[in-house]
Amino acid sequence: MIEIKHEKLNIKGKYRCIVISDIHSHLERFQQILKEVDYTTNDYLIINGDFVEKGTQAIETVHYLQYLQQQSKRVYVLLGNCEYALDALINEDRLCQEMLHYLRKIGKSGMIDQIVFQKHLDLKKENPKLLQKIVRDSLKNELTYLQSLPTSLETNDFLCIHAGIEKKKDWQDAPLSSFIEKRDFQKVGHCLDKYVIVGHLPTSNFYKNQINNDICFDEDKKIISIDGGTGVKFISQLNALIIEKDDQGLHFKQHEVQPLPVYQIKKDYFVEKKEIHKVAWPHFEIEILEKKDEFSLCRVLDKNDILWIKNEFIYEKKKHYYCLDDYIDAFLSVKKGELIKVVGIYHNWAYIKYKNEIGWIPIKILDE
Repeated sequence: MIEIKHEKLNIKGKYRCIVISDIHSHLERFQQILKEVDYTTNDYLIINGDFVEKGTQAIETVHYLQYLQQQSKRVYVLLGNCEYALDALINEDRLCQEMLHYLRKIGKSGMIDQIVFQKHLDLKKENPKLLQKIVRDSLKNELTYLQSLPTSLETNDFLCIHAGIEKKKDWQDAPLSSFIEKRDFQKVGHCLDKYVIVGHLPTSNFYKNQINNDICFDEDKKIISIDGGTGVKFISQLNALIIEKDDQGLHFKQHEVQPLPVYQIKKDYFVEKKEIHKVAWPHFEIEILEKKDEFSLCRVLDKNDILWIKNEFIYEKKKHYYCLDDYIDAFLSVKKGELIKVVGIYHNWAYIKYKNEIGWIPIKILDE
């Protein structure tokens, strides 16, 4: 059973601390970012929850975190809502049917699915209670590890917690859901005189007309949000918050890993700048106003914004239309010889990242 555990860490003198959140079973991306920031056992490393689910290397990620903790006492792994939910689905008998629904919903990802694949289990034939027991027995060591995790880690200079805390001095006096599932933390704030570092909500959610996965620094509220959307967003990155303390005080830096292919522009392309619109969580339902071959003119129902959406990003469910994920209707100007990252190629258009902007360019200007 998972319980609330708040831990404190007294760090003296100069130090470097790396905080990473919401790895979501993307072990290779996590290992790459550790390599790129030159992580060593002299650093403090804090994993701020949600390291499992939504990816295909959940078990391997747990084992790698255990390995890192065996190598250094300066590695701290905190609980997130995904770890809590996973433990409940597997350990609580009353949730055996929900576990089955969960497996059918998420498809090929997550820790439970890995066991189903390894054991060659048939979800259509397996009894839910028996299936739950098989998974529970197979993941006994991993579940024990999840149950041992602290909920928060407070240092002299900052507090790490997955989702947030209540805006009160006795913030520890709150239900577990407040720490691992709180959605209004960035809006409400807190009472501490130190920084609170959180994940949980992808930072792209905080931008009105921009898809941006970078770390958000709110100096006024002393909140640092670091979830780059890995495993959740179509366009995502894994962020590392690097905290360095010296005689002058605290210094913050960001490093990110976003494994997208790089292309070069072969000729200039210019479009007149126009107002940009964004489709974003949770407002994905749309109405199609005018359908064309490449893009359709749509209205976002909850916001009344009207924008052109690439047809491949539109899907129908129960006679309602939706946009697949966060989407931006920007068309970008680029210059010959410049390098861009390609999110995807859809017929005659490429969805790209260029100078930290997301938008569309015709594929005919890309070098093959």
